Amino acid sequence: MKTRDFLFVLAAVAVAACAQTPEERVKAYEEAHDAMIQEYRQMMDSLSNDREKAQAYYDDFVEEYVEFNLKAAKKNPDNEVAVQVLMNLRGLIEDEQALEIISKMPAEMLENEEVAYLKAGLDARIATAEGKPFVDFTVNSVVGQTRSIPPQPVYADVKLSDYVGKGKYILLDFWSPWCGPCRREMPNIKAVYDKYKGDNFDVVSIAVWEREPVEVTIETAEELGMDWNQINNGGREPAALYGVEGIPHIILFGPDGTILKRGFHGAEIEEVVSSYLK
Repeated sequence: MKTRDFLFVLAAVAVAACAQTPEERVKAYEEAHDAMIQEYRQMMDSLSNDREKAQAYYDDFVEEYVEFNLKAAKKNPDNEVAVQVLMNLRGLIEDEQALEIISKMPAEMLENEEVAYLKAGLDARIATAEGKPFVDFTVNSVVGQTRSIPPQPVYADVKLSDYVGKGKYILLDFWSPWCGPCRREMPNIKAVYDKYKGDNFDVVSIAVWEREPVEVTIETAEELGMDWNQINNGGREPAALYGVEGIPHIILFGPDGTILKRGFHGAEIEEVVSSYLK
């Protein structure tokens, strides 16, 4: 038996049988989990010069790691193990799987700050999943400048429904000026915009989680050649409504506002948009 397989069996047995009290169950889980991670790191170090083997090992490990954690959560729905599983599997399991773990937690555990945050995001993503109608939001956005010297920003309420559900396919891009990956995505968005803009298609960028004054967002958009519709000063609410946990995050809406696709990047942008505009 491979060392990793032995650890996997040991971990499952430790969590399933050895611990009795909630505290003992948590301790057994943490020890088994840490052993798996330690072996993973050692193996990845040893395979650092063989990318193909490292990738194969990583793929196998993730599969076993997810299985181990899901079994641990199933056997420990009412203690801290379930909370740790949620944190450890973030980004590795489907939202429905995470929601199933949460659904089995007692009411007092749902008050845990991390669990409450995760559940809010899960609920938002499920409410705005592919096939669902869009959820509207309003942002007090800068829409121009006064003619005074120096010019002052002019704010106005801008709604997502000003663009979505109006008979066009709309590509919505969640971004922020400080976000490196967002900047790197812009050429892909611009290429699609330049190719398909017109009566059937348009792009809207919504700036969220800004860390600097809104003027920086406006200047950055100009610098990046983002000559499509802009909603700035978004703050946190738009991302929260759509359960967005990382940016860039892209959503394609149908002409009637139905969410057609979300969470795609790079070359996929062209592929997705073109598949609907054929």
